[in-house]
Amino acid sequence: MSRLATLLTTMMLLPGAWLFGQGSEPRSTVNQRGLSVVVSASIIDNTVLTTMRDINLSATGEVDGFINIVPVNSSYAGMMRIQSRPGKRMRITYLSDETLVELEGNGGVVRAKYRLSGFDSDNQMASVLLDVGEATIRIGPEGFYYLWLGALLDIRDAKPGSYISEFIIELEDIE
Repeated sequence: MSRLATLLTTMMLLPGAWLFGQGSEPRSTVNQRGLSVVVSASIIDNTVLTTMRDINLSATGEVDGFINIVPVNSSYAGMMRIQSRPGKRMRITYLSDETLVELEGNGGVVRAKYRLSGFDSDNQMASVLLDVGEATIRIGPEGFYYLWLGALLDIRDAKPGSYISEFIIELEDIE
């Protein structure tokens, strides 16, 4: 989330009777009117979430009807980076369970359980699993916090076809 504070917004009308034309010369030299709009803004706090790598389901194998991508150590895990003020505390909320139905209506179903791990530097192996569905994090000293997205997919009831999922994550300032 970002907050934009408007420091100054002013409109000043100068005395006179005419506005300036398209050129730089006024249309009347006797009575001139000018319009000046001054707008100044300062970003107080800006948070940016960038997807660095999508989760890669096509390269992983299925075992007993499940595909498991562990966010702490799988090279197939998705990766995101939060950029904000160093030391800032944030709450992360995400939908951890989802049921995907095959788009053409052939009766296929995939059940997904998403997991996130995170760390304040780009070091997936040092990342720790976040609380399921909601977690509190602190942005690292360099102004970043890294997230890795994993999933446990139950494909036992899946049938050939198309399944679409959109992982949604919400970031909220705590301080």
